[in-house]
Amino acid sequence: MGESGGPTVGSQAPAFTAPLATPDGSVSEVSLSSLRLDGAVLLVFQPTDFESESFAQRHALGEYDWFTADDRLRVVGVNRARPRTDREFADYLDVTYPFCSDRDLSIAESYGVTYRAFGVARRARPACFFVDPEGTIRYRWVGDRNRTGRVRPQVRDLYETVMDVLGRPEIESFGFA
Repeated sequence: MGESGGPTVGSQAPAFTAPLATPDGSVSEVSLSSLRLDGAVLLVFQPTDFESESFAQRHALGEYDWFTADDRLRVVGVNRARPRTDREFADYLDVTYPFCSDRDLSIAESYGVTYRAFGVARRARPACFFVDPEGTIRYRWVGDRNRTGRVRPQVRDLYETVMDVLGRPEIESFGFA
């Protein structure tokens, strides 16, 4: 699936197991199915950590933090970095969600987001997959590796898809309804 393809909206998300580094410093081996135990998962792929050419994309990772406010959705970054680097990266950018370490790019490859930079080095494109609690992909966005500038999905479209799948959260009325 490497250079193109990958799962489409409506298909089953490829299973994986990988080290997960949390912002609090812990590292544990997780599977996609274990991440889905409490609900849906938003997988956020990025090329790598602390890389100057992806500064805009790294900065945009903070936009996914607001999805963590909904306890029915788990945001998980996926990149090639080692777990220790992922912890430092999350701390540096004050990101509150964990990162899966995809050292051999097997996760990125199974999602169809790998390419060869300069025809040589394998990398992952910026990408985002929303996986519902049953493991079905409900939203898919893969960045164009040849485009510079805004390399992230339209967050509004992603939010609407998440709300369509999970339902709108009940608004607290504080007893005034």
